[in-house]
Amino acid sequence: MTPAATQARHISLLRLEQAAGQAFGYADEPEPVAPRSAILFSSSGFAIATVATAVAATITYLV
Repeated sequence: MTPAATQARHISLLRLEQAAGQAFGYADEPEPVAPRSAILFSSSGFAIATVATAVAATITYLV
């Protein structure tokens, strides 16, 4: 499929999905967005867990 055909099919499917949702009474809901703080916390948490694991492994190795 060409990019234009793919884009047209995608738009058509989105319209169909929206029409079906409206037919069954579902309101349009915005997509949930993760708060910026949650993204930073998960990255920081992963880094802290990695450092803690490295420290624990080093202590275990030395003992």
